[in-house]
Amino acid sequence: MRDALSCAKVMIVDRPLDPILGVTEFISDWIKRHGFYPTFQFNNVSGSPGFRLIMNLLKRDILLQNMNVTAAAWLRTFAERLQTSGSVQSGQSLARHQLSSMYDLPVLQHQPRDKGRYLTSFVGCLKDPSGNAYNLGFYRALVTDALQIVLSIDPRTDAHRIVSAGLQQDGGVPITLFNGGPLCCYLAAAAKLPDTIDSFDAAARLQGRALRIDQSNFPPAPVEAEVVIRGVVTERRLAEAPFGEFKGYYCAPSSGPAVDVQQIHFRQDPYYLGLFCGKESGLTLMSMQNEFLLFSHLRKCGFEVGDVHYPLRAFGEFFTLIETPSPSLELLDAAMEFDQRSKVFIVGEQLRNVAGELSIFPFQSRNAAYVKRGRAEGERIGVVCRRSVKHQLVEY
Repeated sequence: MRDALSCAKVMIVDRPLDPILGVTEFISDWIKRHGFYPTFQFNNVSGSPGFRLIMNLLKRDILLQNMNVTAAAWLRTFAERLQTSGSVQSGQSLARHQLSSMYDLPVLQHQPRDKGRYLTSFVGCLKDPSGNAYNLGFYRALVTDALQIVLSIDPRTDAHRIVSAGLQQDGGVPITLFNGGPLCCYLAAAAKLPDTIDSFDAAARLQGRALRIDQSNFPPAPVEAEVVIRGVVTERRLAEAPFGEFKGYYCAPSSGPAVDVQQIHFRQDPYYLGLFCGKESGLTLMSMQNEFLLFSHLRKCGFEVGDVHYPLRAFGEFFTLIETPSPSLELLDAAMEFDQRSKVFIVGEQLRNVAGELSIFPFQSRNAAYVKRGRAEGERIGVVCRRSVKHQLVEY
């Protein structure tokens, strides 16, 4: 993370701001006035002296530069790197200073009707009981006490399976949550990787160089992590949500497993990486992992693919553009089968102007049911557009 900061354009904010709505109100007002969202460093978040809160670091160009890939070749490079072996090495954590309360961290309340202050930017690490692999993922966590948080874990995730199995066997599941560190871990945590792949190994593959993780009685964290929280997921379930989700509306009240926090460690002169749900950083992680996973899958299936794009305006997940020199229904079927969450797929030779391409050239379509959490909600649609009609296009 510190390497990424060194190549980012960072706007410093020294004025005091309240972690309860103050920071996100400042950001929202900035976006309304200026129409863009820079990388901010907030040096004076009330209640957390010494911590520098970084917001919106996870931009596409910064992520690519940090992992030494170009914008033109990153999909092909990531696809190739995923086929190699990652190098994961042991080391000593740089987070050696201790806190006694979660409230000493600059944990934000992001929206007015959120249940409270949430961890949104911590990567959770769990050990899969079915093997030796570690699983990384994002789980929002409500801070309910000085040493207690409540996790939100989607029942469709590997984390839900791991926690459920662990609670049945042992009555408590060790978990590590870390903030900051190598950005490749953020991409690996956001990605829907097969459960047979160790997430740290996948992260090392993506960045194309060795990744160092620490050793303790808990699941590991990268040695470069800024903040490391270790605890135990319990059988207790506590109220969690509403929370302002990434699609711009509040999710309904629910409950989640409570975590008893046992250790909170941080680095000297620490940074705290924040993530404002539904804004650029979180959506960029969503879109990029969707893009390189679908690109890699289609190439494995034997299709020639030039580009895959999930626009941020569709929240990086629900609208898919696939450029290929050979558009076909077979390619479309493979894409729709692989990604069950996207609602619209468009396959074509040139998709820089999607509306124009579909208006000029003939296309074929596919329909399938859209299923959300086990319930049908309308349909998914796929379109294959071919430049089969020869037009004499104008020059100007």
